[in-house]
Amino acid sequence: MGATGHLGSRLVPRLLEHGHQVAVLVRDSAQTTLFPTNVLAHVGDATDPHAVREALAGNEVVYFLVHSLDRPDFADVDRSAAAVLAAEAEAASVRQIVYVGGPRPDSPGLSAHLASRAEVGDVVAAGRVPALVLQASMIIGAGSASFELLRSSARLTPWVPVPSWMHNTSRPVSVADVLHYLVAAAGLPEPVGGVFDVLGPEQLSYLDLVQRCARVLRLPVRVPLPAPVWSHKLAAQVAGLVTPVPAAVAEPLFESLDHDLVTTEPPVTDVLPAPHGGLTSVDNAIRAAIPSAAEDTEGEVFTEERTVLTEAPPEDVWRTVTTLGGKDGWHTIPLVWTVRGAIDHLFGGIGLYRGRAPAVGEGDVVDFWTVVHRDDEARHLVLRADMKMPGHTLLDMRVDREGDRTRYRQKVTFTADGLLGQLYWVTQKPLHDIVFATMARGIVRKACARP
Repeated sequence: MGATGHLGSRLVPRLLEHGHQVAVLVRDSAQTTLFPTNVLAHVGDATDPHAVREALAGNEVVYFLVHSLDRPDFADVDRSAAAVLAAEAEAASVRQIVYVGGPRPDSPGLSAHLASRAEVGDVVAAGRVPALVLQASMIIGAGSASFELLRSSARLTPWVPVPSWMHNTSRPVSVADVLHYLVAAAGLPEPVGGVFDVLGPEQLSYLDLVQRCARVLRLPVRVPLPAPVWSHKLAAQVAGLVTPVPAAVAEPLFESLDHDLVTTEPPVTDVLPAPHGGLTSVDNAIRAAIPSAAEDTEGEVFTEERTVLTEAPPEDVWRTVTTLGGKDGWHTIPLVWTVRGAIDHLFGGIGLYRGRAPAVGEGDVVDFWTVVHRDDEARHLVLRADMKMPGHTLLDMRVDREGDRTRYRQKVTFTADGLLGQLYWVTQKPLHDIVFATMARGIVRKACARP
């Protein structure tokens, strides 16, 4: 459970490589295509007992990697999912539960994030099925929200604000080492219950980590600026603008830095073998997540995704998507892209109106976009923006059936060219959000109005 997340998406192929049969539970039917055909993919919600029961049937070991931090009610959702898992695992005669949570500092006033991680561990441990509760602080790997915040902090500017909580410490661990332990757990001769720490080789402050990341990126030492009023909320709002991590996810992670994230539970090596060759160093863990500064020159990647459900048939929504541009327009705020095109033309760009063919395919022009990919069977269209900007923008549109309704998914990906590109994203994001949200709703409205 949690097979599409940062850990789960890496764990599934590792388990397959070691000869295990794997089943996953995903929330979205479209996510089933992310896995090889020899993975049994179930669709359902982790809080739905029936869906969990079906996913657990016939399995001996279950990995609980669910985390709903992107939701304001994440603690309630994760608690409910843990309770369902504990009950259904017993009913399905599961031999072993493996859960990855966060550390439990011996200090008062735990952040909501750390308190929730601890509570979930307690819930699964209280069940009748032995639960191996693994506690890790920052897991260093590409795609981890904590690591993406760290990487962006190191790259964004030569300066880094340093409130008091930047000096608190943790034992960050490589994602490769965590995966080693998770795979090893599937081969335990006997079930194991208990709470164990998954520790990296060094105890470092968050400021130390920023400097380590800058060093791996071959950047100068970041200049620390004392920032006594740099609150968690302010830091999260800035992160939401200049990093790929949404502010709602960043804030509880920053709040967790109020504690030294080092605890005194037994080490995981008491019950699982250590990685061959020893633990991965922090520098090598960062290097593996960012292969080299030269390869990381594409810049920060920002994404904005939204979904709209409609009663309109998928065929009508897809027809609306594939006829965007030209005389049909873009179904967003009137004149906003006309003005943007005029500005682009003024500065020597291609402008807005390049027209479009009646039917467009890969390589064809649609106003200021070019078609990168079109798959009518999968109802998937990707456009590349050709206007002048300090970065590269892709517009990804998909149309799927969800039960008796249609789901339109729209994702904008912007790859910034250095600091100028990041500033461009920050300054245009408020208008960008309005324009693309209006466009998504406009496409669905147009599809509903089709005869």
